[in-house]
Amino acid sequence: MAYILSSYLDFIVNFSCNAGNFSFTERITVKYAGAAAMYFVSKNLKKKYNITDERASLYEAVETWVDALNGREFLGGSKPNLADLAVFGVLRPIRNLRSGRDMVEQTRIGDWYKRMENAVGESSRMKA
Repeated sequence: MAYILSSYLDFIVNFSCNAGNFSFTERITVKYAGAAAMYFVSKNLKKKYNITDERASLYEAVETWVDALNGREFLGGSKPNLADLAVFGVLRPIRNLRSGRDMVEQTRIGDWYKRMENAVGESSRMKA
């Protein structure tokens, strides 16, 4: 989770500075106050869960998920269930960030992730 938070920080800073209808003051506030807040949240989560290596913790969690699939296409069998959607919902925002690309390259999550992308379809977010 701490590793994902640092990736979300990358996303927030990039989004707030490059998209949306934010004033200059709002962009600066989000960029610096948000970065400070996320730093402390991440630090507290790492301490709470005794995480010393965020990347290793993420990879371990992802590998645990792949093990739980036990050879099935999805945890729900031939179709995604709510658990598949929940995990996909956490991973999708970081997929195109460095941490998400590394996760797919360094773990066995890639095939499941591609199946989920096909099952869920394109994001319905509003495009700027």
